[in-house]
Amino acid sequence: MGDEWYDGYKAAHHATGAMAWTSAVIACALVASHAKHYTSPHVQRHINRIVLIVPVFAVLSWVSLVVGDNSAVYIESVRDCYESWVVYNFMALCLAYVGGPGAIVNAMAGKEIEGRSFLLGTCWFSTNLVVDGQFIRRCKQGTLQFVFVKPILSLLEIILHAQGLLGDGQLNFKMAYPYILFVYNLSYSTALYSLWMFYLGAHEPLAKYKPLLKFIIVKSVIFMSFWQSLFTAVAVRTGALSSPAEGRAVQDVLICCEMVIVAILMWLAFPYTDFVDPNRSKSGFVSNVVNFVSVRDVFDDTQHQFSSTYQDYTLHGDGESPGRALQMSTFSPMRPERSSVHRANGGGANDLISLADDAEMGSFESPLGQRAKRVDSTEFI
Repeated sequence: MGDEWYDGYKAAHHATGAMAWTSAVIACALVASHAKHYTSPHVQRHINRIVLIVPVFAVLSWVSLVVGDNSAVYIESVRDCYESWVVYNFMALCLAYVGGPGAIVNAMAGKEIEGRSFLLGTCWFSTNLVVDGQFIRRCKQGTLQFVFVKPILSLLEIILHAQGLLGDGQLNFKMAYPYILFVYNLSYSTALYSLWMFYLGAHEPLAKYKPLLKFIIVKSVIFMSFWQSLFTAVAVRTGALSSPAEGRAVQDVLICCEMVIVAILMWLAFPYTDFVDPNRSKSGFVSNVVNFVSVRDVFDDTQHQFSSTYQDYTLHGDGESPGRALQMSTFSPMRPERSSVHRANGGGANDLISLADDAEMGSFESPLGQRAKRVDSTEFI
């Protein structure tokens, strides 16, 4: 290694390695506990995916630090893709907690989010926002776009770095890095804002699950990752750091240290003890792991949320068997028409979900223990 700065970081390899692997073990122990007591697969699959950000970030950051050469860019690109996965799964987790979009529409019937509010971050909306199916769909679209934008940006980084056109960690507007950083920031901000809007619209049914602590943990990990990369880029630009490689090394050291704290907080935010129930049947440990590792549910959800022929809104009862899905016919009225329908219904979501016969479809019950109710099909779009 020809860079003089690298010798100073060799001494940190053992310390950062100890912290990285400690945090990974702590987080994996939580994941294993959830997999052992996998009594609510539609909820715990998202919890495990979120918790796994700790070993992914910690171990890959340490490996990047140890490697310390140009290949570190590729390792970090793979690492950073996982944060988009976590943002999506956090919203999916919130929906799974309360039983799906239909349950939120029922619970928030007649409720609106105040527009023109700087405090709530809705200052650019001229009217109040109705918490209906369309609102939830837009929130999900806002998070889903990040799942696909971030990997595309990472792939571009890898290609441009190989061609010498990236300028990684440099605020050089003749290189691609500042523009990739701008698009990333736009996509990431949209995703987090969508999460915030979703929280405002669903905070009442979510209250018993203490989502604010979970949201803060998820946001802080992504927030720290982004701003640390920006600050190190500024430090390289101003000469405080000698090179982009040293900037990456600084960020890797910080992430290894931070993940120990995040791993402990994960145990507080996502305790497995909430799901320990000896009276409920559980499948095998390996099949449980396969369940939360599979990404089929994400592709199905993406196809549905962005479909141009958005006609049926499907709520999956347990996320496991298609036989328990609830199918609802919908239509998409223009906004004035939707507003009039909303007023005609007294501002509420009454009589929307057409449930099939329980004997044929199976009952749908949320973790709150509330069966899905009938609401107006003209309101949930």
